[in-house]
Amino acid sequence: MKKFFVSTLILSITLLGLTVGETLATAPGEVVNPNGFPSGEHYNLNILGKKADFTCPVLEYDELGNPIYGNVVFVPENGQGIEILMQSGKGKRAAAIPELQVIDPCTAAFDGDAAVLQLPKNDLGYRVYARALAKPTGTPDMTITPDLISVQDEFGNDLIYLGLVTSTGFQLPNQSFTRNKGQSIAVDITGLLLWTGDVCYFTQDYCVPVESCISKSLCCVPADVTGDGIPDANAYSSCQTLIEGEICPEGTIPVTAYCNHYEATWVFNIGDFVEYLWSLENNGVKLLQVRFYPNK
Repeated sequence: MKKFFVSTLILSITLLGLTVGETLATAPGEVVNPNGFPSGEHYNLNILGKKADFTCPVLEYDELGNPIYGNVVFVPENGQGIEILMQSGKGKRAAAIPELQVIDPCTAAFDGDAAVLQLPKNDLGYRVYARALAKPTGTPDMTITPDLISVQDEFGNDLIYLGLVTSTGFQLPNQSFTRNKGQSIAVDITGLLLWTGDVCYFTQDYCVPVESCISKSLCCVPADVTGDGIPDANAYSSCQTLIEGEICPEGTIPVTAYCNHYEATWVFNIGDFVEYLWSLENNGVKLLQVRFYPNK
């Protein structure tokens, strides 16, 4: 995955009156700003619409050689199928994410692949609000459609690939924004990240309480994750449902999965590491401001 950063990012954000990282939205005790954003600590994500000839910036490093990530994603000002991949989860990989960080700020129109951002884990999830900004030319609009790409457990199994996760079920199937003249008011888009469906795991660790899960008999092909020629315990390259009264085909082993049902759950809490996609259709929006408020 290519990673980029713009050297003038801090200046451009300052000119837009935006903030980087975790900040305070309003004064303590104020419930909601006139702009529609709640008060409280939050992470900012700024999605900037750019012309077709935009050049993707290069990644910069600090004095210790660490990459410097920002909070800006660059998308075409006009286009469909624009992809922003978000990564987070409940496991160790997500726990290592210190703050909202855009590790690849450019979408495929500019660098050949989806933009990627990472969000710190939070067991209680986030509230998410957004609004379209910048001077409107005509009546620009943008639509966001969510999708699940990968749900990994602690063993590295992609539960979507193995057919152990239902693929649909977002509370909001899409959300549109229109930039009109005058003040732009933020709207609650948390429903784009609240997911309902079933997930099957290879341990009962996700079953709280234990009786909340339903067991399922599978036939799975052991996977050689490390590449040493020895199949790894609890890692599988494919699985299929074991039909009652039959035995597993040659080359597969019997495995019990534990299926948990989620109802309007923060999507990154259904696996150790989750990859979740925003597919955008942009018709002239130059700036979409998104804020993630961690629940406490």
